[in-house]
Amino acid sequence: MKDINDFELPYDLDDEMNSQELVEIHIGDVNLPTGRIIVADPFFTEEQQPFARTVEPDKYPVYIYMTEIDKIHHRVAYAKIKFRPEEASKWVLAVTEDITPEELKDLNEDEFYGFPVDSGLACFMDAETNPVFIARMDAIQEGKLESNYYDEVLAEEFRAYSGKNNFSRELGDWNDHHPDKDSDNNIVMFASGWGDGYYPAYWGLNDNGETVELVVDFLLSDFGEEDEEEFED
Repeated sequence: MKDINDFELPYDLDDEMNSQELVEIHIGDVNLPTGRIIVADPFFTEEQQPFARTVEPDKYPVYIYMTEIDKIHHRVAYAKIKFRPEEASKWVLAVTEDITPEELKDLNEDEFYGFPVDSGLACFMDAETNPVFIARMDAIQEGKLESNYYDEVLAEEFRAYSGKNNFSRELGDWNDHHPDKDSDNNIVMFASGWGDGYYPAYWGLNDNGETVELVVDFLLSDFGEEDEEEFED
Protein backbone atom coordinates (compact mmCIF):
# COMPACT_ATOMS: atom_id res chain seq x y z
CA MET A 1 0.00 0.00 0.00
CA LYS A 2 1.25 3.47 -0.89
CA ASP A 3 1.94 5.84 2.00
CA ILE A 4 -0.39 8.85 2.12
CA ASN A 5 2.64 11.15 2.22
CA ASP A 6 3.58 9.99 -1.27
CA PHE A 7 0.58 11.91 -2.58
CA GLU A 8 1.01 15.21 -0.82
CA LEU A 9 2.29 18.20 -2.73
CA PRO A 10 2.23 21.46 -0.71
CA TYR A 11 0.19 24.42 -1.91
CA ASP A 12 -0.31 27.92 -0.45
CA LEU A 13 -4.10 28.15 -0.64
CA ASP A 14 -4.44 30.45 2.38
CA ASP A 15 -2.86 33.50 0.71
CA GLU A 16 -4.94 32.98 -2.43
CA MET A 17 -8.26 32.78 -0.57
CA ASN A 18 -7.47 35.70 1.73
CA SER A 19 -6.54 37.93 -1.22
CA GLN A 20 -10.19 37.95 -2.37
CA GLU A 21 -13.38 39.35 -0.84
CA LEU A 22 -15.54 36.28 -0.45
CA VAL A 23 -18.98 35.57 1.03
CA GLU A 24 -19.19 32.27 2.94
CA ILE A 25 -22.48 30.35 2.64
CA HIS A 26 -23.29 27.09 4.42
CA ILE A 27 -25.17 25.15 1.74
CA GLY A 28 -25.82 21.86 3.56
CA ASP A 29 -24.15 18.88 5.15
CA VAL A 30 -22.74 15.94 3.21
CA ASN A 31 -23.09 12.44 4.63
CA LEU A 32 -19.89 10.40 4.30
CA PRO A 33 -20.66 6.86 5.53
CA THR A 34 -17.33 5.45 4.33
CA GLY A 35 -15.20 8.62 4.45
CA ARG A 36 -14.06 8.00 0.87
CA ILE A 37 -14.83 11.24 -0.94
CA ILE A 38 -15.61 11.75 -4.62
CA VAL A 39 -15.38 15.25 -6.06
CA ALA A 40 -16.64 15.44 -9.62
CA ASP A 41 -19.06 16.79 -12.15
CA PRO A 42 -22.26 15.06 -10.93
CA PHE A 43 -23.04 13.79 -14.43
CA PHE A 44 -19.62 12.17 -14.89
CA THR A 45 -19.01 10.31 -11.62
CA GLU A 46 -18.94 6.76 -12.95
CA GLU A 47 -15.22 6.84 -13.76
CA GLN A 48 -14.17 9.27 -11.01
CA GLN A 49 -12.07 7.64 -8.28
CA PRO A 50 -12.30 8.66 -4.60
CA PHE A 51 -9.43 10.59 -3.09
CA ALA A 52 -6.55 8.59 -1.63
CA ARG A 53 -6.84 10.34 1.75
CA THR A 54 -9.96 9.39 3.71
CA VAL A 55 -11.80 10.97 6.65
CA GLU A 56 -13.73 9.63 9.63
CA PRO A 57 -17.22 8.59 8.51
CA ASP A 58 -19.73 11.24 9.62
CA LYS A 59 -21.87 14.09 8.34
CA TYR A 60 -19.95 17.33 7.66
CA PRO A 61 -20.87 20.92 6.74
CA VAL A 62 -20.30 22.17 3.20
CA TYR A 63 -19.57 25.81 2.41
CA ILE A 64 -19.20 27.76 -0.80
CA TYR A 65 -17.35 31.05 -1.15
CA MET A 66 -18.92 33.54 -3.52
CA THR A 67 -17.05 36.34 -5.25
CA GLU A 68 -18.79 39.42 -6.60
CA ILE A 69 -18.54 39.92 -10.35
CA ASP A 70 -20.87 42.92 -10.22
CA LYS A 71 -23.66 44.07 -7.86
CA ILE A 72 -26.14 41.48 -9.12
CA HIS A 73 -23.73 38.77 -10.29
CA HIS A 74 -21.77 36.37 -8.10
CA ARG A 75 -19.83 33.20 -8.83
CA VAL A 76 -18.63 30.27 -6.71
CA ALA A 77 -14.89 30.71 -6.23
CA TYR A 78 -14.32 27.85 -3.77
CA ALA A 79 -16.26 24.97 -2.20
CA LYS A 80 -15.26 23.37 1.10
CA ILE A 81 -16.08 20.46 3.40
CA LYS A 82 -15.14 21.30 6.98
CA PHE A 83 -14.04 18.35 9.15
CA ARG A 84 -12.60 20.10 12.21
CA PRO A 85 -13.35 23.55 13.74
CA GLU A 86 -9.80 24.89 13.71
CA GLU A 87 -8.16 26.69 10.81
CA ALA A 88 -5.92 24.78 8.46
CA SER A 89 -2.24 25.73 8.60
CA LYS A 90 -1.12 24.04 5.36
CA TRP A 91 -2.63 22.57 2.22
CA VAL A 92 -1.71 19.65 -0.02
CA LEU A 93 -3.02 18.61 -3.42
CA ALA A 94 -5.86 16.08 -3.15
CA VAL A 95 -5.34 13.23 -5.60
CA THR A 96 -7.32 10.12 -6.41
CA GLU A 97 -6.38 6.54 -5.67
CA ASP A 98 -5.26 5.86 -9.23
CA ILE A 99 -2.53 8.55 -9.29
CA THR A 100 0.99 7.28 -8.59
CA PRO A 101 3.82 9.11 -6.77
CA GLU A 102 5.82 8.95 -10.00
CA GLU A 103 3.10 10.85 -11.85
CA LEU A 104 3.08 13.51 -9.15
CA LYS A 105 6.82 13.97 -9.41
CA ASP A 106 6.44 14.77 -13.12
CA LEU A 107 4.13 17.74 -12.46
CA ASN A 108 5.49 21.19 -13.24
CA GLU A 109 5.04 23.99 -10.71
CA ASP A 110 1.83 25.29 -12.33
CA GLU A 111 0.32 21.84 -13.05
CA PHE A 112 -2.04 19.72 -10.95
CA TYR A 113 -4.28 16.68 -11.00
CA GLY A 114 -7.94 17.56 -10.60
CA PHE A 115 -11.34 16.69 -12.01
CA PRO A 116 -13.12 17.71 -15.24
CA VAL A 117 -16.41 19.63 -15.37
CA ASP A 118 -18.56 19.52 -18.50
CA SER A 119 -22.00 20.50 -17.13
CA GLY A 120 -21.13 23.66 -15.19
CA LEU A 121 -21.67 21.79 -11.89
CA ALA A 122 -19.48 20.05 -9.32
CA CYS A 123 -20.30 18.06 -6.22
CA PHE A 124 -19.18 16.32 -3.03
CA MET A 125 -20.37 12.78 -2.31
CA ASP A 126 -19.33 9.57 -0.60
CA ALA A 127 -18.19 6.60 -2.68
CA GLU A 128 -21.14 4.61 -1.27
CA THR A 129 -23.62 7.14 -2.69
CA ASN A 130 -22.23 7.10 -6.21
CA PRO A 131 -23.62 3.77 -7.53
CA VAL A 132 -27.09 4.61 -6.15
CA PHE A 133 -26.98 7.97 -7.91
CA ILE A 134 -25.84 6.44 -11.20
CA ALA A 135 -28.60 3.81 -11.02
CA ARG A 136 -31.26 6.45 -10.44
CA MET A 137 -30.04 8.57 -13.34
CA ASP A 138 -30.10 5.53 -15.59
CA ALA A 139 -33.63 4.65 -14.46
CA ILE A 140 -34.94 8.18 -15.05
CA GLN A 141 -33.40 8.43 -18.50
CA GLU A 142 -34.17 4.88 -19.66
CA GLY A 143 -36.27 5.01 -22.80
CA LYS A 144 -36.25 8.82 -22.88
CA LEU A 145 -33.66 9.70 -25.47
CA GLU A 146 -34.30 13.44 -25.34
CA SER A 147 -34.56 13.74 -21.56
CA ASN A 148 -31.81 14.28 -19.01
CA TYR A 149 -31.58 14.01 -15.24
CA TYR A 150 -31.05 17.71 -14.71
CA ASP A 151 -34.26 18.71 -16.51
CA GLU A 152 -36.29 15.81 -15.12
CA VAL A 153 -35.17 16.00 -11.48
CA LEU A 154 -32.53 18.55 -10.53
CA ALA A 155 -33.69 21.79 -12.16
CA GLU A 156 -36.66 22.26 -9.83
CA GLU A 157 -34.60 21.18 -6.81
CA PHE A 158 -31.95 23.80 -7.58
CA ARG A 159 -34.55 26.56 -7.99
CA ALA A 160 -36.32 25.63 -4.76
CA TYR A 161 -33.14 25.13 -2.73
CA SER A 162 -31.13 28.21 -3.68
CA GLY A 163 -32.82 30.16 -6.47
CA LYS A 164 -34.15 32.84 -4.09
CA ASN A 165 -30.83 33.43 -2.35
CA ASN A 166 -29.37 36.88 -3.03
CA PHE A 167 -26.06 35.35 -4.09
CA SER A 168 -27.55 32.79 -6.48
CA ARG A 169 -28.95 32.99 -9.96
CA GLU A 170 -32.70 32.34 -10.24
CA LEU A 171 -32.06 28.83 -11.59
CA GLY A 172 -30.19 28.03 -8.36
CA ASP A 173 -26.47 27.66 -7.84
CA TRP A 174 -26.41 24.92 -5.19
CA ASN A 175 -28.50 21.94 -4.14
CA ASP A 176 -28.68 19.09 -1.59
CA HIS A 177 -29.74 16.05 -3.61
CA HIS A 178 -30.83 12.68 -2.22
CA PRO A 179 -30.87 10.06 -4.99
CA ASP A 180 -32.62 7.72 -2.53
CA LYS A 181 -35.22 9.67 -0.58
CA ASP A 182 -35.18 7.06 2.20
CA SER A 183 -31.43 7.36 2.80
CA ASP A 184 -29.26 9.98 4.51
CA ASN A 185 -26.71 9.59 1.73
CA ASN A 186 -26.71 12.75 -0.35
CA ILE A 187 -24.83 14.74 -2.96
CA VAL A 188 -24.13 18.41 -2.34
CA MET A 189 -23.94 20.12 -5.74
CA PHE A 190 -22.84 23.63 -6.68
CA ALA A 191 -22.03 25.75 -9.71
CA SER A 192 -18.40 25.46 -10.81
CA GLY A 193 -17.02 28.97 -10.99
CA TRP A 194 -17.29 30.17 -14.59
CA GLY A 195 -18.47 26.75 -15.71
CA ASP A 196 -16.68 23.93 -17.52
CA GLY A 197 -13.01 23.31 -16.92
CA TYR A 198 -10.50 21.23 -14.98
CA TYR A 199 -10.22 22.03 -11.27
CA PRO A 200 -8.00 21.04 -8.33
CA ALA A 201 -8.92 20.18 -4.76
CA TYR A 202 -6.73 20.57 -1.68
CA TRP A 203 -6.69 19.02 1.78
CA GLY A 204 -6.28 21.57 4.55
CA LEU A 205 -4.25 20.14 7.46
CA ASN A 206 -3.33 21.35 10.93
CA ASP A 207 0.19 21.36 12.37
CA ASN A 208 -0.24 17.72 13.45
CA GLY A 209 -1.13 16.62 9.94
CA GLU A 210 -4.80 16.03 10.82
CA THR A 211 -7.40 16.71 8.12
CA VAL A 212 -9.25 19.99 8.76
CA GLU A 213 -10.96 20.65 5.41
CA LEU A 214 -11.19 19.80 1.73
CA VAL A 215 -11.28 22.78 -0.65
CA VAL A 216 -12.07 22.93 -4.37
CA ASP A 217 -10.53 25.88 -6.20
CA PHE A 218 -12.48 27.03 -9.27
CA LEU A 219 -9.54 29.15 -10.43
CA LEU A 220 -11.51 32.36 -10.90
CA SER A 221 -8.30 34.35 -10.54
CA ASP A 222 -7.06 32.65 -13.72
CA PHE A 223 -9.87 34.17 -15.79
CA GLY A 224 -9.57 37.58 -17.40
CA GLU A 225 -12.18 39.98 -18.73
CA GLU A 226 -12.31 38.21 -22.10
CA ASP A 227 -13.16 34.94 -20.34
CA GLU A 228 -15.93 36.63 -18.34
CA GLU A 229 -17.49 38.04 -21.51
CA GLU A 230 -17.33 34.61 -23.18
CA PHE A 231 -19.17 32.89 -20.31
CA GLU A 232 -21.82 35.64 -20.11
CA ASP A 233 -22.64 35.55 -23.85
